[in-house]
Amino acid sequence: MVEGEASCHHSKVRNYARLKPVLPDRSPNCTPKNQQFRLLLFELECEALDERSQLLGKALYQTKITGDVTVAMLRAFVCMGRTLNLSQTCLELDTTRQTVRRHIRDLELIKGEPLFDLVERQYRLTPFGLSSLEEAKFLLLKLETWAGLSNLKRDSSSGLEKLQYTDSKGRVYRSEQHSISQIAMNGLPIIKKTFVAWGNAEAQFESEAMEKIWPYAVLFRKGPSGWVFVRVGRESAYARWFGWAWSKSAIGKLISDDNIGDEYNEFSLGAYARIYDEGGVRLDHIYAHLEKDGGEPKPVTFQRLLLGGMFPDGTPGLIVLAALTEQIEIQSLDSADRPQLDRDLIMDNPPELSG
Repeated sequence: MVEGEASCHHSKVRNYARLKPVLPDRSPNCTPKNQQFRLLLFELECEALDERSQLLGKALYQTKITGDVTVAMLRAFVCMGRTLNLSQTCLELDTTRQTVRRHIRDLELIKGEPLFDLVERQYRLTPFGLSSLEEAKFLLLKLETWAGLSNLKRDSSSGLEKLQYTDSKGRVYRSEQHSISQIAMNGLPIIKKTFVAWGNAEAQFESEAMEKIWPYAVLFRKGPSGWVFVRVGRESAYARWFGWAWSKSAIGKLISDDNIGDEYNEFSLGAYARIYDEGGVRLDHIYAHLEKDGGEPKPVTFQRLLLGGMFPDGTPGLIVLAALTEQIEIQSLDSADRPQLDRDLIMDNPPELSG
């Protein structure tokens, strides 16, 4: 809404607020005929006031440029940001083009900047829209999870995060965060040695202290469109599970394009973002279903250590050390569901890191 329209609506609001019906005259000097006429006038004024109240509500809505972001606005923005197609967005959200446009327009008014440009009938995210999209996705997922509207369940009541995700085929993914002190007390040797190396390197990726770790780790940089593979170790969990040829070709790709798929990326997105932003450390035990050798997803368990750090130019990055193992502690995972991994996959204590 332009400034002139907003002023006009505010003027209407002030005028409507002063309106009130004329009450019937109940004085003894008023004749029955006059009373009947005044009663009829009163009823007509009430009907008019009701109509004006509806207009008032509409005017208030149209002039309400505040911080009241709605779930519908977030859904419209996230969906439109993914499809960049108004018709497809309307189809997915089961709504009208007018409604989607209104939600986007209202959100742009609240944020104070345009989220999309329309160039030759094609929608494109503006730089501001692109930078806002990931946060909007996170907020929407968190709201829908809290409201029980998502297939992702989250429990942080103990201070450590527990996640459960169910995909479209009913497969359940589970993740349970563990305290960092567990690394020192009973952590896997590969997890302990990676944590010590990271500390000795003072979180600098190119430090000599990290040299023995890189064959087992994966390094990410966060770009405008998401997580980008920078380095994939030849002995990493990625290489062992998906194969070295695939892992090597992943360098430079977005994580959303990898073999794990969007569902698992959403399942792990929050932890990646927080550690990347904070530059800290996080340990999770995970049960997932991952494609192997081009076949159906197979159940797998691993411990995942996330480590924030710095590239030589001072920009941040994220180390992911995933250790395929049967040594996991997830309270909600039944013993009967725990997979047995091939011996050549297990990464508890690689001989190259011994000594």
